[in-house]
This record gives sequence, structure tokens and C-alpha cells, in this order.
Amino acid sequence: MKVLLCDSSHPKSYDFDNLTQHAIGGTESSLLRIAAIFAHHHQVTVYQQARQQAAQQNNVHFIGPQQCDQLEPVDAVVVLRKNQELKSWQQRFPQARIYLWLHTYKKWEFVFKRLQQHIRQTVLIGNSKTHAKHLNQKLHNNPFGRLLSSIGVPELTVGYGYNPVPKPRLIKPVKRNPHKLIFLSAPNKGLAEVLDHFKKIYAEMPNMRLYIANPGYREQMAINQPGVEILGALPQNELWQHVAESLCVFYPQTSFAETFGLVYAEANALGTPVLAHDIGAAREILHPNNPLIDCHNSALVIKTLQQWQEKLPAVKYREIFTDQAVYQQWSELLGLEI
Repeated sequence: MKVLLCDSSHPKSYDFDNLTQHAIGGTESSLLRIAAIFAHHHQVTVYQQARQQAAQQNNVHFIGPQQCDQLEPVDAVVVLRKNQELKSWQQRFPQARIYLWLHTYKKWEFVFKRLQQHIRQTVLIGNSKTHAKHLNQKLHNNPFGRLLSSIGVPELTVGYGYNPVPKPRLIKPVKRNPHKLIFLSAPNKGLAEVLDHFKKIYAEMPNMRLYIANPGYREQMAINQPGVEILGALPQNELWQHVAESLCVFYPQTSFAETFGLVYAEANALGTPVLAHDIGAAREILHPNNPLIDCHNSALVIKTLQQWQEKLPAVKYREIFTDQAVYQQWSELLGLEI
């Protein structure tokens, strides 16, 4: 079968070289990995609005706007994020099944998307069971949603598909450093709150160091704080090395809810726990042995670090994120032959 994945939101083109050699965002890395998994069984094309030249990698065909007219009819179209792009793909491929792959939580007014005809012909895909439940709540399980249903406005179909998480391969043997913490999310994902926690930690535990990495799609904020080291944007293998060496991924923020959270899954896959708040999909994605704490409480954050210096939670890779498991899940979502 023929599958088309469409990214009209990212400002730069990207491919598998970016995945291995440069910093890359979680959404983009997940799209590439899913494309590669599909390509073992189907004909896969990735459309990127920012791409100038066509390319072929890992049996995946990459195209941009200039190559669109060369596209043959496809069976399934997965549109990343941009619901306003749905209509053009529906018109181009009227026989194809169309899906909208969402990566963010929505505000209350999202319910009114149900009034748009092109959305009604689409299946919505979230990143997790938690995310799908949220989307259903915003669309259907609220007063506006129930009102729309009562006057005959069709409900939308909402599913979810996990992001694939590869088993990490480390460059060199690892010795864990009980004084090393790492933050590896974009600065907008609660970094200010994380730094505030670390200031209190450093005052009580002056041997602790916080290393800050950046996936590269947000500019790194200037930080001048004792005990904080800036790693910048790192290729994945280097980043994994730092995570494996750390006491934990330090993510005690309470403002940004992950719809999936590759940071959770990749850290646990390396045997590294994540110190985090129970927010978004954290509990669903983290290993069951990885506790979540009240990250409004700095004293509890400090106590947890001290306990983990004595004994870390036993976390590991979760088989629900293997290529095979994710392919099975997504094949059922897209109606692909397995």
C-alpha cells in the first residue's frame, strides 16, 4: 500500500542524516522512525513544505512542493498538526483515507472543529491514550460537545499511536555519576521552574551539577547560574551518553504536559529514571517503577534525589515502544495490511 506523511509545519527539511548526526525535535524524529517502519512493508513518501530537492533514504521518498504533481494516488495520508492542510490533500486524493496526527493539547474552542466538513472526513490521531482521552474530552465530553451532538453534528473518530523508541546504543561504557542531572527538553518546557528547583538543590547539595541540552528547534536561553552547564544541541548518540551517565533526567516542572514524552521513554530505556511531576502522559509512558512526585514541593525534590543517590528505581526499556509493536498499532489505525 502507499502511505504519504505530510509535514507542512517544520521550517526546515530533515531526513535520516539529521536523526543520526544532528539535534532534532521529538515530533520530527518520530515521523522519520514511523516512515522507516512503514517502509519495510509499504511504499512511503514524506512530504515536507520546506524541502526543495527530492531525496531517497532508507526506502523512504522525500519530496517538497515542487514534486507534488509527480505523486501517484495513495491509500493513506497522515497530515502532521495542520488541520488547514486537510482539504487540499482530500481534494488531491479523494479516494485516500485521511488522518490528522496531533501533537499538542487543545483549548476549549477545539470543539468547534466538528463543524468543519473536511475535519469530519478525517480520523484524529493522538500520541498516547492520555492524549486521545484529552482530545475526546475537548471534542465530545463537555457542554459544547454534548450540545453539538444533540443537534446532530457528527462526532469525530479519535485514536492514538505511540511513537517508536529505539533501544539506545551507547558509544562507550557508562559509569553513572550520582551528582549529574540532565535536562534535555526545549526551554519552553518548564526550564525556568527547573532552574528554580536546582538553585535550592545546589544550596543544599553543592556537588550537584545540572547539564542542559536543547533539541535545537528553540533558541537556548542565556543562563548564568552556579552548577549549571550548557551542552547545547547534541546528536542523539551523544545525548544518550549523557543521559546514561546521569543520576536522572531532571524534569520537575508542573506547567508543560507532554502528549507522549520521548524524554520519558528514552531515559528509562537507558536505565535512567526521570524526576518528574504527574502531568500529561508521564504516568502512561514512564516505566511502572519510575515514581512521580509532587514537583511543587522543592523539599520533596531534594529528598528524592538524595534517596536516588542511595538506590535508583529499576527502570528499563518498554517493549510497547518497539518497532514491531508500534507498526502493529499504527497499521490498525491506518487500515494497512500487516
